[in-house]
Amino acid sequence: MSAVKSVPPNQPIAKKSWGEATKAYLDPRVIIMLFLGFSAGIPILLIFSSLSLWLREAGIDRSVVTMFSWAALGYSFKFIWAPLIDALPVPFLTKWLGRRRSWMVVSQLLIVLAIFLMARVNPVSEDVLVYMAGAAVLLGFSSATQDIVIDAYRIELAPPSMQSILSSIYVSGYRIGMIVAGAGALYLADYFGSNETFYSYEAWRNTYYIMAGVMTLGVLTTFASYEPTAETLQSKKQKGNLKVFLIYSALLLIPGLLFGVIYLINILINTVFDSTVALIPLMVMPAIKFYFLALVACAPLLLLYFIINQPKIINKAPLVAETREDYVRLVALFVFSVIAFIAAYILMGQVLPEFEGAFSSFFVETLHLLVSLGAAMAAGYALVQVGLVKKEVAMATWIEPVLDFFRRYGKKALLLLALIGLYRISDIVAGVISNVFYQDMGFSKTDIANAVKLVGVIMAIAGGFLGGILAQRFRIMHAMMIGAILACATNLLFVVLTYNPGSLPIMYMAVIFDNLAAGLASAVFIAFLSALTSIRFTAVQYAIFSSLMTLIPKVMGGYSGAIVDNMGYPFFFIFTFAIGIPILALIYFVDRHIVIGDNDDIYGDDNNDSSGGNGVGDKLSKTNPNLTDTKEPPRASE
Repeated sequence: MSAVKSVPPNQPIAKKSWGEATKAYLDPRVIIMLFLGFSAGIPILLIFSSLSLWLREAGIDRSVVTMFSWAALGYSFKFIWAPLIDALPVPFLTKWLGRRRSWMVVSQLLIVLAIFLMARVNPVSEDVLVYMAGAAVLLGFSSATQDIVIDAYRIELAPPSMQSILSSIYVSGYRIGMIVAGAGALYLADYFGSNETFYSYEAWRNTYYIMAGVMTLGVLTTFASYEPTAETLQSKKQKGNLKVFLIYSALLLIPGLLFGVIYLINILINTVFDSTVALIPLMVMPAIKFYFLALVACAPLLLLYFIINQPKIINKAPLVAETREDYVRLVALFVFSVIAFIAAYILMGQVLPEFEGAFSSFFVETLHLLVSLGAAMAAGYALVQVGLVKKEVAMATWIEPVLDFFRRYGKKALLLLALIGLYRISDIVAGVISNVFYQDMGFSKTDIANAVKLVGVIMAIAGGFLGGILAQRFRIMHAMMIGAILACATNLLFVVLTYNPGSLPIMYMAVIFDNLAAGLASAVFIAFLSALTSIRFTAVQYAIFSSLMTLIPKVMGGYSGAIVDNMGYPFFFIFTFAIGIPILALIYFVDRHIVIGDNDDIYGDDNNDSSGGNGVGDKLSKTNPNLTDTKEPPRASE
């Protein structure tokens, strides 16, 4: 039967008190997701802004620098290989660490390798850029893979009631990781002696070496955590590992938070009052640096301890590739499809004409990618037809996760897809042109950096925490409604700024409320997507949802400059407010007619035989009695 049904108008709503909602942040799983989010946030800016500045300082042409952003296309196409994460085991590691943690370790080690390889290349000569590009592509692919696995791990780690908290803390960790890889990398490169007037390869090399070392925290977290879809045979070892990890986390986070808050207040005071006050005496700075360096230096030793002290487990999660032959054939199918994509991309690049106009170039490049993707899909289909992979295995890997979503939600799955694709449209479209807008309003780069990159990021993190608490306190769709209202309404603050150009108080007000709303909306939306995802196909379905949620907003955002040129900034921001209003109606209809949450495989009894004893939907999971005992792995219990 379908999971879609009308929600009774007077349905009782189980609410938590504000204290209970806030207390959820003390759960050990929250700390795990904070560090995994940090690990996921490190790689992306090492491909974009930090790498771009490195290449520009090395004298590489701007047109070549921007091409390196293509290395991150893996984030947009990760849904293609996400099924392999659900289907395939990692030799040796899956039996040792479990399905999710094994893939997590592989992706994290590949990230470290990619960053190390990038650091080994001095891009002063275009002859070696191909090696830099290859390492950047490896970084994009491995970091996108890490995102796939962490998203699946988060959903399986806790039931829907905890997803809002885990989502908000994951987003916070992700943003902190981006700060370290963005502002932190630039600070290190400058500290080591590379700047716009004097390029130093050694400075950037050492910076990227440090970033590779920082990824140790992600690997450390993976080995210290536990596999949610496996039975731990040596629970004392696991509890001991987790306890040691939490102590280490407290030693790192609590002083770091205090230092960060004081440092932030110091910057704001000096910016507002144009002073040089030092709230942290310079004489204690060496001791503070030594403390954190000592903790970081302990990370490899702690990692070695966790590797040696890993408890034995019994994996519960079923895998599509049950035999070594299925495993090899699935990998071969993916490799041949990738080769077909590359060949089609190169061939189409020689055939398609070149245009100077931005719109024409964008259209041609989009066609270029779509045709290449179509060639890869055609090659994969042909290989299945000739018997490289069994049809039932290919169906279970790539097709069944999609069919599962439509089985559970029926025709109203289209309503959900519309909401997924449009929920973030208001703030994403407005955000595309934000930095250009601030410059046009007469603000300096320093003003923008202090407001957007510092205060804005802090407020986005605060918004994420607030979103998690709201989603704990209220029903998820009510929290979604609050997030949608704030996300579009705060765009009107930028209209006020257009009539007060150069006003720092109004700019800060707009940045603070806009980022607070964006952080809140992002946290509740991730919790919503997590609730939609079937526990049987976590990696595949969430990868599809996360790719879809930014597709339409980013495409529309590409035309934001043209809208501003033709209609002006006031109209543009009113327009971004207006396109957010229909989203409220979508949320209302979804809340009225679709059950969101514990609905995994409740259609499973459709496949029951008449004997009644072998149906997949008859029993409850012993691990979590709120879930049906289908052929799916159990979630970690509360």
